[in-house]
Amino acid sequence: MSIDKEFPSGERQSDAPFATDRRILVVDDDEDIRLFLADRLEHLGFLTCLASNGMEGLTLLRERSFCGVLLDLEMPVLDGLTMLNQLRQESHAVPVIVMSAHQTHTTMIKAIEAGAKDFLTKPIADVILKYKCLRLFS
Repeated sequence: MSIDKEFPSGERQSDAPFATDRRILVVDDDEDIRLFLADRLEHLGFLTCLASNGMEGLTLLRERSFCGVLLDLEMPVLDGLTMLNQLRQESHAVPVIVMSAHQTHTTMIKAIEAGAKDFLTKPIADVILKYKCLRLFS
């Protein structure tokens, strides 16, 4: 059984023996989803940092390096599409997978145009999360 440690910065690290320096930023306004994703990603050997909105996410991206971002599209304060556009303006090259419970063709096109590399539909299936994160963030 692994034990998760919560760091003051919002970073979580698993004691699992395969944990590495790979760090993923999870940006979602729903705490349950953030914790679910952190748990799944840590079992894949990633470190996670958690942010509850796009503004917090941008701040963390300016302070640290990440191998990837999981980004909810619908959030208060700063939504996912606005955050993606800001990342592009700041020339961040980190791969981003956007997430939404309301997947539409228009939403996907806007997210890809803004720089997203892939898309996850909520509720997120474990096997699809694993495949996409290992493919884009490893």
